[in-house]
Amino acid sequence: MPVPVDQLRTLMAIALAGLLLLLRLDAPRFSGAEYDVEPSAYDEEPRGASIGALAVRAAWPGLAIVLTAGIALLLPAGRGAIGLGASTILSYATIVWIVLGSAVGIGAVLGLAAIRSPGWPPRLNSRAVAPRHAFDAVATAIVDELTFRGVLLGLLLLAGLPVWIAFVVQLVVYGIETRLGRYAVTLGLLAEALALGALTGVLAIASGGVAAPLVAHAVIRFAALDVEGALPPIVPRRLA
Repeated sequence: MPVPVDQLRTLMAIALAGLLLLLRLDAPRFSGAEYDVEPSAYDEEPRGASIGALAVRAAWPGLAIVLTAGIALLLPAGRGAIGLGASTILSYATIVWIVLGSAVGIGAVLGLAAIRSPGWPPRLNSRAVAPRHAFDAVATAIVDELTFRGVLLGLLLLAGLPVWIAFVVQLVVYGIETRLGRYAVTLGLLAEALALGALTGVLAIASGGVAAPLVAHAVIRFAALDVEGALPPIVPRRLA
């Protein structure tokens, strides 16, 4: 008995979603994902990175975008089902949620820096490595939000799960994927990941799209960027 076209498209979209989740786990292979490698690795990297190395690093968010686009095209419900509809991306409500979410996140970053400094956030020892750090912040925001607050959350809601259950499931999966197997797995880092995932999850549900959590995620990571010699550092540190 032939499989209905819509059902086949849905199964193919779910398969691509599985690849997207695997891609997030495979971030170290692409030297991607901020804080997934030893902070000293940034300082040890040669000043002139090869074009091949840059291409590999850029392939990580690039593949996430391609896979997400494929899922959006395959889903019978359309791209709006995973928060990629133009009406949500370009709406005034999305801008409001971006501002509110970024403000809350930056406030949390400043609070953590005051409580935990001088050990957090990790400080880069040279301005020369700041561009890579900044790129990884944006790349991580793209991959994480497309994967968890876009595709995963969208598919769970399409499956008919209540909003709060879908929210919790994406948050748990996000915490597991972004912390297990990384260079440092501590309760503090897990709590920070869950807090960020909870905030961006709320933004995704409230705005009805992935644009607000994606931009807010990137802004929050930029707020934690701390480079030795920056005038002034974005996150102030207490004197020890």
